[in-house]
Amino acid sequence: MMNALLKVLATRNVPVANASMAGAAGADLASAVSAAGGIGMVGVSGTPNLETLASAGERLEREGAVWGAGFLSFALDRDMAPLQVVLAHRPAVVTLGFGHSEHAFAAVRDTPAVLLAQVGNVIELEQAVSANVDGIIVRGSEAGGHGRNEISTLAFLQLAAERTAIPILAAGGVTTPRGLAAVMTAGAVGAWIGTRFTVATESQFSDAARQRVINARSGDTVYTRVFDIAQRGAWPPHYGGRALSNTFSRTWNGREELLEQRVAASDEITDDMKDARARDRFDVAPIYSGEGSAMITRVESAAEILHDFATYCDYLPEEN
Repeated sequence: MMNALLKVLATRNVPVANASMAGAAGADLASAVSAAGGIGMVGVSGTPNLETLASAGERLEREGAVWGAGFLSFALDRDMAPLQVVLAHRPAVVTLGFGHSEHAFAAVRDTPAVLLAQVGNVIELEQAVSANVDGIIVRGSEAGGHGRNEISTLAFLQLAAERTAIPILAAGGVTTPRGLAAVMTAGAVGAWIGTRFTVATESQFSDAARQRVINARSGDTVYTRVFDIAQRGAWPPHYGGRALSNTFSRTWNGREELLEQRVAASDEITDDMKDARARDRFDVAPIYSGEGSAMITRVESAAEILHDFATYCDYLPEEN
């Protein structure tokens, strides 16, 4: 019997899904990626607006999109409502990561949706293999946004491919068709791509945020918890985030204990961070972005991005 993830990929023109990035991947991006031949994903935050989430699901179901949504397992342990809202609209794919929620796994298993687990280290990989999920997203430390910072994408991909026959999607640093060819050659069946899609015209990023990503150079990202501490976020401490370095991160990275004390004593830093995010003050507010940002030079539509990735075959080794 053909694996469920491979069945979905067989219907797609390009073996690519946009990463389910809360704050970047909404219904517009998921719709556009699906229409262009990839798997369109919606990002779900820890405390999403359920009406907005239902509206996205209704739209994507109505369009007949090949779509899915990605969830934070530690948040679903508190409230399963966001997952139930999405499942009501027949997604092709559901991704669970950042913890292991048995209730969430069981809920997805009761539907036709393909179940993917996003993992960031060997322990999480072993949990996903034991759960017999349909596919595993191996996220390396190069990736933007939240996750672990323990192993690079290529090393993790090779390790995972040696340990399981479950199909693997590679995440982290895959920014060009050459990168897609590399991970396909190393054992992946496709790629889970975030940073390049943050600057797509259909992304929820503001124009100012897109331009910051485009302007980024090699070495301009930092893996840090300081933005979460400042916002009093619910992220477990082992899930930091890779973001573009800015004045705030340069001031506080490495001084997390002092920052925690300041945030506990006063609302000043948290209020300023909220204001910075609302007004695109990116000297303070975070832009979560991976190391691949150094290779991004312009804003493109999701269709243009998928068209570029479709040329990955040009970079595959020639058969003898």
